[in-house]
Amino acid sequence: MKLILETERLVLRPMTVADAEHIFSTWASDPRVTKYMIYPTHENVRVTKNWLAEVEKSQELNLGFELKSTGKLIGSGGAYHKADKNAYIIGYNIAYDYWGKGYTTEAMTAIVQYLIKEKGAKHFISEHADDNPASGRVMEKLGLKYFADGSYTKSNGQVFQSKLYKMDLE
Repeated sequence: MKLILETERLVLRPMTVADAEHIFSTWASDPRVTKYMIYPTHENVRVTKNWLAEVEKSQELNLGFELKSTGKLIGSGGAYHKADKNAYIIGYNIAYDYWGKGYTTEAMTAIVQYLIKEKGAKHFISEHADDNPASGRVMEKLGLKYFADGSYTKSNGQVFQSKLYKMDLE
């Protein structure tokens, strides 16, 4: 059975290759959305299809954010367990037209709560580019706290200075 979570305004569901055209046109090809992501802006729908094929095979938790009111995907997010840090690394993105409306916080709160209740997760880590403070506000609303400066490298080699956040429940 595939995991489906619901919030007040969203259905969080697995994404499939069948979602590729919509995801490509809604956020994966938008440089405003992908600017600070570790992956590059998708140049064509084939890139999106390949990514979704990997997502479908992966054991990581990666769900699409579907608006209940329209049935349209507006973003995605999830987490994976990083054994050497004994923590879940969380990440997310959302289509530009839906920025600032609380959808990311709503979706990621449901995902974090699922991991705590169903997987016994106690430690979470996330990171955002210094120039993307809105993402830091989402992390804070999830209960994560800033703990260090850092940096990360995008797959194209671009380096971003970043802020690291964590939450420890024990």
